Amino acid sequence: MSSKRWGKSRLVKRIKNIANDIFSDDTIEIYSGAYALVSGCKKLKEYTKEKIVLSFKNSELMISGNDLEPESLINGQISIQGEIKEVKYIDN
Repeated sequence: MSSKRWGKSRLVKRIKNIANDIFSDDTIEIYSGAYALVSGCKKLKEYTKEKIVLSFKNSELMISGNDLEPESLINGQISIQGEIKEVKYIDN
C-alpha cells in the first residue's frame, strides 16, 4: 500500500509543478504608456533612464523608453513611471 501512496504523491507533486509553470503570478499592467505595475519580479537587474531589466524565476522583462523610474519593489511587485515605448519578454 505504501508504494501506491508514493506513486500518487509523486503524481500530485508533478501535476502541481506543471500547474505552477502554466499559471504563474507574473503580471504586467501598463497605464497610458506612462506607468507600469509588474508583479512576480525577483530582482531589478538593470536600470537606466532608458531601460529597465527585471528578473523573474525563469525569464527577464526589458522595459525601454524615456525618463524611466522604478518607484518601489515590495514583495515582488514593482511600479515604474516614465514614457514606456517597448516591453520585451526574454526567456532564459
